[in-house]
Amino acid sequence: MALEGSLQDMSLVDLIQIFRMGPKTGVLLLVNGTERGVIYVGEGRLVDAVLVHGSERHVLATDEEAVMQLLQWEDATFVFRHDPAVTARPPRIYHDAEWLVMEGLRRRENPLRALPHERITLDSRLELASLPNSAETGVKLDLDQWRILSQVAISRDVRDICEKTGMDAEAAIRTVTELVAIGLVEVALPPAATKERRRPEPAYAPQLQPVAAGMGAIPAGQVAPPATAGRGLLQAIMRRVRGL
Repeated sequence: MALEGSLQDMSLVDLIQIFRMGPKTGVLLLVNGTERGVIYVGEGRLVDAVLVHGSERHVLATDEEAVMQLLQWEDATFVFRHDPAVTARPPRIYHDAEWLVMEGLRRRENPLRALPHERITLDSRLELASLPNSAETGVKLDLDQWRILSQVAISRDVRDICEKTGMDAEAAIRTVTELVAIGLVEVALPPAATKERRRPEPAYAPQLQPVAAGMGAIPAGQVAPPATAGRGLLQAIMRRVRGL
């Protein structure tokens, strides 16, 4: 069954995360006027890509450069079809999805528009995202991203993170947007939206349970980092933070 839609409803960043978390194997076709982009996905990884123009299919870009240019698109239709034959295609994209998304965001005039489904503010509550096991060892972040990531599990919201790190609001929101884009952080649902999904809590004072060494604690009623991805990710964070 094909996945179809518009980049106005689901950005290419979102699609890349879906492919990665699946993991999916197939071909993504994007159409923007006279330009067409094709991205080959093998077991969640971007394998190859091409961007062409006009009826004669004049090649504008290939490989990673094609992905970079496609990440700038905001108004295009797409269709993704499962195709197991992609696994036999020689890889021409060697950087991982996180690197490609980060580079694509850096090229945008307004990177906040890359995530139309999220509106990140100082009041946004954050939580660590669940990562595939293969992603835990490939985290490559800059100093500001590590500073933000190290505070996610022990902060109320983005405003609290700003106070703890000393970062100004604009820089913090921009950095959080980048972390959401590469799938390391998620914007938590408001308490009212998550209330129905939680089991009733016992009638006693919340107990504090440790998250990780040096990371403080969180109330038992709050969501802790996932056991599989969170442990490896938090350990990587703390090793990096101690070395700064």
